[in-house]
Amino acid sequence: MHTRYDQAIKQLLRAALAPLGAFTPEVEVSPDPQRVDGWFVPDPARASPVGASLLGRMSRSACTFEVFSDTPDDTEIVSCVRKQLNLRHVLLGRASPPPLPHLWVLSSGRPTKGLRALAARSKRAWPRGVYAFAPGLHTSVVVTSELPEDRSTLLLRLMGRGRTLRRAVGELKTLGADDFERCIALPILIRYRIEAGTAPVTPMDEELLMNTQEIMDMWERQAKEEGRLEGRQEGRQEGRQEGRLEGRQEGRLEGHLEGQRRTMLQLLRLRFGELPQAVVARIEAANSAALDQWTVRVLAAKTPEEVVA
Repeated sequence: MHTRYDQAIKQLLRAALAPLGAFTPEVEVSPDPQRVDGWFVPDPARASPVGASLLGRMSRSACTFEVFSDTPDDTEIVSCVRKQLNLRHVLLGRASPPPLPHLWVLSSGRPTKGLRALAARSKRAWPRGVYAFAPGLHTSVVVTSELPEDRSTLLLRLMGRGRTLRRAVGELKTLGADDFERCIALPILIRYRIEAGTAPVTPMDEELLMNTQEIMDMWERQAKEEGRLEGRQEGRQEGRQEGRLEGRQEGRLEGHLEGQRRTMLQLLRLRFGELPQAVVARIEAANSAALDQWTVRVLAAKTPEEVVA
């Protein structure tokens, strides 16, 4: 059974690969009910900065993914290979078979027994931490804790645990606001923290919450600063148009309020997804005091309506 942590990894995979092609999560595999964590088919007409990363290199042709936040044992590795071969068998039986996928098993730690059981070897001409089984198995393993610590592996290392995750989050913090890794990973990490804060947490959740606290603090500071900057800018514009001190002051206050409203809408969408129009209308009409009060309700509320009640 996959954990919330594994679900976050699959969301990160999907967000990173969506610009390059079609990613299908939870693909059922016959003959008995089985599912692979993700099936990706690249679109050659699409381009994305992800294509230059190690994840992009892995997904240049059709592939499937199995993700493990805990290191899998040999039985789990063999089960992944069995699903992969079943899937290829099913696809080959179609009238017009799609491109047959290669399986990538993502593991936070080194699955020593599984690698030994299937006689894995370091994948030739690939970075350390990438292993291949016999060609007929169409399967490779990526051990995130063994990958080189450079930017090409950052997205994959953000799917790791422990020291690997801590160092990857530290690198993520140093990137610019427009860098693709930050644009992909930051919303998912923030959403994970918000969701984990409303339900009983596992030791795995606690680890990720601890490792991403600085990311959350950074995002909150950024949101507040954006609200202040927008307020000052709109205040200056309003003041120039009015030509009066009162116009500048009112413009600053209104600009800051608009920043608060945008931050509240962003928090609610991360927590609940698409918002009812009535909730959006209430936030767009709210004053600063109400927005401050509603902010503290975001994590505890079960619905967006509870937040603005």
